[in-house]
Amino acid sequence: MYYFYLAPHEYRKIFFILKDMNVKRNETLGEYYIRTYKNLIPNDVEIMEYNESNGKVRILHLP
Repeated sequence: MYYFYLAPHEYRKIFFILKDMNVKRNETLGEYYIRTYKNLIPNDVEIMEYNESNGKVRILHLP
């Protein structure tokens, strides 16, 4: 996230991750990251999660 913070503001900043489900918590890796590290995510970063099984992208966080 620090690199996203340092990147110029006119750039589109996308954090793109592979969907990984934690069945014990019923939460994906992206959801967990946002929940636990929300304070470290710059306001202009988009977080997207890719599901390999169906080929769909889910937007988890928008600026």
